[in-house]
Amino acid sequence: MGRLLVCMIIIVLGISCILFYFEKQATRQFYSEIYHNKMLFTKEYARRVISDVYVAVTNNLYYLEHSLDDPDIHKAAMERIVKSGTRIRSCGLSFVKDYYPQKGHLFCPLAWRDPAYPDEVFSQNKDDDDYDYSTSNWFQDVVESDSARWSEPFYDGYDESTPLSSYMVPIHDQTGRVVAVLNADISLDWFSNKLTRADSIINESKMLMANKFNVKSKSFIINHDGTYITHSDEKHILKDNFFRQLEACDGSNREGVVIKILNGDEDKKSPEKFLVGGTECYLFYMPVKYTQWILVTVVPCEAVDMLCYLNGATVFLIVLLPLLLFAFVGYYYMKKAIAASAKDCSNDER
Repeated sequence: MGRLLVCMIIIVLGISCILFYFEKQATRQFYSEIYHNKMLFTKEYARRVISDVYVAVTNNLYYLEHSLDDPDIHKAAMERIVKSGTRIRSCGLSFVKDYYPQKGHLFCPLAWRDPAYPDEVFSQNKDDDDYDYSTSNWFQDVVESDSARWSEPFYDGYDESTPLSSYMVPIHDQTGRVVAVLNADISLDWFSNKLTRADSIINESKMLMANKFNVKSKSFIINHDGTYITHSDEKHILKDNFFRQLEACDGSNREGVVIKILNGDEDKKSPEKFLVGGTECYLFYMPVKYTQWILVTVVPCEAVDMLCYLNGATVFLIVLLPLLLFAFVGYYYMKKAIAASAKDCSNDER
């Protein structure tokens, strides 16, 4: 009978351990879905903002390309674009050298919002006394490639602290020649604020209990070369590189994931473990459409693993205790029945 009880206990423990493992895996997958869906929501928000900038610019292209005979109307067009897009911080039309000889070698109508007066739009015509944009790589690249693109992130020349990115579009004359580059600049602060709010909501969720364990997820945008475009700590923006902080962990493939990120391959909800700044983290990532930006979320493994073990242990105990009770009760009644049977046999022999 003792051996039978031991076998029953082993079977019960085996079943409980199997259920514990599957519950732990299911919990990890569940929380991976939560973080993945949060990123999808943020990505869609970014796409809408980028789309608004695209629409504000393209709606004025026909007018600009058919009004090149009058240089004095371009400044008003720049003001209109800035007013039409609430995310557009400034907008400029940089012409090739000597396109308007009467205006000097360089001519660039410009409109912008002053952060101190966000409801007002200011404008001016920049000329030879300002910097020579015609020698800049961004200007030459757009003119030579004749294609629209988003610029590399840069700091605003007005306050030298706000990170910006510019949507750059070539402007053609009636012969099809590129004669100017239209730039619509957006502040990346709005994206930093959006990611901070999204992280705060998910970290404060009672279901995740990240605050209880003091392990919180962080989200940011990196450029195609790994440079931080947004970060909760401003000192990292446009200065530090995410790829330099990323190290392999538990057999994960650092080089492989970097290649996937650079190729724009979206994470498939099965995150690997990596060391990010010396902390074991699950890594989620996905490209931001129409740009060379990548949305990245790092989640400390402890934040997810603790919950996995808690849920797994709960299921383990819920299954183990009734099965153990059933085993002992069964053992008790079996022992009692055997004893009664033995007693009856003894009486019959008499």
